Amino acid sequence: METQITHLANFRLPDYPTAKLHLDASPLSIIDTEIFTEESDTGNLTPAIGIATVLYKWCPNALTAFLDLDAWFSMTWTLGINEDTAEGSKIEIGRIGNQITFGSLDSTGDNWTLMLTYNIVSEGEERGKWIPNPKESMLGEQDVTDLGEIERLGRAWVKELVLKKRWETGKKMRHRFFVEYAPMDVWGDGIPMNPHWLYRSLNLTRCTTCDKREEVELQRCGRCGTATYCSDTCQRRDWAVHKDVCNMSMEDRGQAIKITEKGGLIGWDENKTYAQGEGEMSGNLNMGEGVMKRIKAANGDSTEKSG
Repeated sequence: METQITHLANFRLPDYPTAKLHLDASPLSIIDTEIFTEESDTGNLTPAIGIATVLYKWCPNALTAFLDLDAWFSMTWTLGINEDTAEGSKIEIGRIGNQITFGSLDSTGDNWTLMLTYNIVSEGEERGKWIPNPKESMLGEQDVTDLGEIERLGRAWVKELVLKKRWETGKKMRHRFFVEYAPMDVWGDGIPMNPHWLYRSLNLTRCTTCDKREEVELQRCGRCGTATYCSDTCQRRDWAVHKDVCNMSMEDRGQAIKITEKGGLIGWDENKTYAQGEGEMSGNLNMGEGVMKRIKAANGDSTEKSG
C-alpha cells in the first residue's frame, strides 16, 4: 500500500496567516503514521516529507523553526540514544540558511556515520526544491557523490525514523533543540532552547501542550517549574520536549527564559527577525514569492503583507 500523505494545508508561520507553506517545492506534507508500516510503498516518501513528519510529531514549533528562514539562521534537532555508552548513537536534523543536513553519528556524537546534505534552490523554476549536495554527503568515511544514491539513502533514513517513531522518548533517550539568529560558532549548534518559547514567552496560566487556560486546573512541573499541564495526557505528550528543558543546567534554562521574555525568542533581537523598513521582501524559500517580511507593529504585534 502506498504511503499515505497528509497535507498540512492550514499550517502557517507566526505572523504570516495567509502565506501557504511548501517544502521541497511541494505543498507541506507529513506521513499518516497510524497506517505506515514496513510494507508501505515509499515511492512518494521524500526526505523532506519524512523530516517534516518527525519534527512536527515531536513539536510543531520545531517544524516551524525549520521552515522559518527569515527568523532563524539555523536550527538543530537531535536525539541521543544510550549516550556515553559504546552502543550509543545520535540522530540529527539541521538547517543552516538554505542548506539541510541530516543523518546519524557514532557513540561520541562527534563523527558522522551517515551525513546527507541538500541545498534549497533559491531562484528560477525550481525555487524551493531540495537538490542533493554531493560535496558534503558521506557514508562512513566515503564520500557519496551520486545524486541518486544520496536520495536513496535519504529515503531509507527517514523511513527508519518514522517506523521507529523517533519523535518519542524513552529510557536513555534525550532530544535536544538548538536555534540561532546569525552565525555564532561555526562548529556549534546554537542556543539550547525550548521550542515552545520561540514565538511566545513562558506563560504558566495555560497548558503547555494544548493551550487551555485558567478555566481548568493546571499542574506545574514540580522539578523545574517551567511547564503546566491540564491533564496527564498532555504531560505525557509533551515529555519528549520537556525532558531536555527539565534536565538543562540552571544556567541554560535561565538564559532561555530571560531571552524569550519579549514575546518569545523572536523578540530578542528585532533587527534580525523583523523587517527594518517598508518594502523588505521575505527571503523564505518555503513560501510563495511576493511575501513581505514580518514587520513589528506599534502595538507590539507583527503583521504580514502581500507584495
